[in-house]
Amino acid sequence: MPTHYLTLTPFDPLIARDGRPFGRGQGNRMRGMSWFLPSVVAGAFRTALVKSGTGDFAPPVPDQLRKIAVAGPLPAAEGKLYLPAPKDCLLGKPVAADCTQPLQLFQLRPHRLQENEGVDFPGEAGGLQPVLLAEEQSSEDFKPQPPPAWWPLEKYVQWLTTYREEWDICWFDESFLHSPLRQMRDHVSLNPQRGVAEEHLLFATANLYVNALPRYLPASQTPPGEPAFLDRYVPIALSARVELSENQSLPEGAPPLKDWSTWHPLGGERRLVHWQTADQGHLWQCPEEVKQALEKTQYVRMVLVTPAIFTSGWRPGWLNNGLKGTFAGVELELVGVCCGRWQAVSGWCLENQKPKATRRMVPAGSVYFFRCPSGGAEKLAEEWLRSVCDEEQERRDGFGLAVWGTWKP
Repeated sequence: MPTHYLTLTPFDPLIARDGRPFGRGQGNRMRGMSWFLPSVVAGAFRTALVKSGTGDFAPPVPDQLRKIAVAGPLPAAEGKLYLPAPKDCLLGKPVAADCTQPLQLFQLRPHRLQENEGVDFPGEAGGLQPVLLAEEQSSEDFKPQPPPAWWPLEKYVQWLTTYREEWDICWFDESFLHSPLRQMRDHVSLNPQRGVAEEHLLFATANLYVNALPRYLPASQTPPGEPAFLDRYVPIALSARVELSENQSLPEGAPPLKDWSTWHPLGGERRLVHWQTADQGHLWQCPEEVKQALEKTQYVRMVLVTPAIFTSGWRPGWLNNGLKGTFAGVELELVGVCCGRWQAVSGWCLENQKPKATRRMVPAGSVYFFRCPSGGAEKLAEEWLRSVCDEEQERRDGFGLAVWGTWKP
């Protein structure tokens, strides 16, 4: 399968719009998300590819473009790929008024219920174990804190292959990154004849600075005085993967992807981004430590690094109502799930000139705990940063990219 990797370098602050109405008579505030949906990057790439060639979108070009698989975007900095924080990570701070203890870092996992204990999960989820702290930890009174939003790959690998109920808080160092800084901008529409503002046409946008992400700096590691820019921020680029099937060709007139380079907007308000192919395949490969860990275990963890869309809501379609199924030739049995609230995704269909249906997504960072009764979990290493969605088009649009690890029952 021909595979190419892209580096996206923003020229302006970007706008990652959400699905709320915006425009004349609909709303004057363009709200945004903290990161781009994979379908936004997939659509922008496909449009940029054709516009950098003939610019002809006549049939069958739309169908050919939809068959190009695009994955990403993920931050890349200092030769490392970054992945979103997993939701089985719990960062807590003691709430006692006289408490001087630092933040505590815990790793959640499914726990078997004791006699006379139970939960009332609906439907097929009734067979799941709750994902909790260990019993001796759950008695502590602390307030959860948000962990760093983006983790470097080598730290992510440690989290996926090592189990500790409590981690040293110093494990979070300056290699971790926060979400992009957000800035609200006010805009006004000007009358071209009079050169003054039009009545009732004041609007606002939420902009993301994705050229550099803030470092995670615990109080104990904050440098004294006013730190330099590179002590507080890490310059990044956005990394994406493009794949074609064996017999698939690009639309007629489209330029070859080797050494491809162009300027094209990404997100709202047509903010410019430089797109170019780059040698970044090594960043997307499954690390050897993960392969070795999967060979020795029957307990597998799946973490979503982009939002996923499943036909059964939170449950992957390749699991039956008994929460058992087969993925990539490996028999899996779902034990527990740690996921956030569903997110909505919609959009506008340029081909049919009508809104797309609203769908529910499982958020990035959600964790699925499996038991692998028949072994063979090492095959899952081949599915590293591959989609686990049910529908082919969702997979081509980059939804549901997942990484794999182990857990201790």
